[in-house]
Amino acid sequence: MLIESPEQVVPLLPEAELCITVRAGGMSEASWLLEMATPAQRQACIDLDVWQENALTHARAVEWIDALIEAGRDTLVRGIVELDPEFWVLSLQRMADIAVIGREDERPEGFFTEDGVVYFRGQSDEDFVRIKEIMQTAFSEAQPHYWKMVYGALYEMPTECEEYALRWRNGRLADLGFPERDWAMQIYTPLSLDQVETFDANVWLQGQGSALVTTSDLPRQLRGSLVGDALAKLPADRATDVLGYILGVANSIAVADGMSLSDADSIPHALEKAVSGIDTGLRAVAQHRDRAPAAVLELTRPSDLFRVGHTLSPMPRAFSSPDTETDTDE
Repeated sequence: MLIESPEQVVPLLPEAELCITVRAGGMSEASWLLEMATPAQRQACIDLDVWQENALTHARAVEWIDALIEAGRDTLVRGIVELDPEFWVLSLQRMADIAVIGREDERPEGFFTEDGVVYFRGQSDEDFVRIKEIMQTAFSEAQPHYWKMVYGALYEMPTECEEYALRWRNGRLADLGFPERDWAMQIYTPLSLDQVETFDANVWLQGQGSALVTTSDLPRQLRGSLVGDALAKLPADRATDVLGYILGVANSIAVADGMSLSDADSIPHALEKAVSGIDTGLRAVAQHRDRAPAAVLELTRPSDLFRVGHTLSPMPRAFSSPDTETDTDE
């Protein structure tokens, strides 16, 4: 809000960063940010924030829908067109009663219609206002999407609709570095010291190139850690790769532990846990192989080091906090 042209800056934010920024700053700031956001950023907000494991969290979905409405019709139209139709169908099924009435039949009390045949009534006064704005906008500005929502809400089973929505969501989250939960859980599979794979030693270029960063410039969770010290001794190219793998371990932990991916504290907490486990594994493998920690880190997957560390010193899994919204579609 302090910069001269935020509309030029907001689209440059990584997709997940925009969602975390909105949640950290409060949903009261969401509407103007969504107005300036890219389609991928808007979709990431829904992917990261409105799902609790494998179920849609309706209360969170409503907050983003309200933000789209507040941002104005142009932004709402973009949201209707860009976001998965399954998201709108599931939300509509939760917010509205829908009836198909012949033109010669009497209009049902408390319902409204846009097309003269399909009638809507909100589950609450607030839902009525939301539905009316969504359906009026869709019918006037994006009619094919209006009928997709209507037919989906009338005839699709919520469980099947949710299954399709999860399939698209999981694919997009994978592009953002978050694996599916079943895959992420493998990070906790026990691994003994003798099972740790070693890569080709020819890739180890001791003393070649320069460090990626100094230890003081590493993420806070890595400063003063064994893995942070070892990382700073690696050649720049390899250090960049290894740091990326370490962040991948943190993402897997966040998913496996059921953390809210839109919470500003989730990934830092997951990274802290990843570094702790990798430190334990790195120390053990270095002693087992009688090699310097930097040489071991160069030749070993960080995920394997974490698995060794977790095997030696099991850490509790941080599932969602008790106050996390659990209102989901059945």
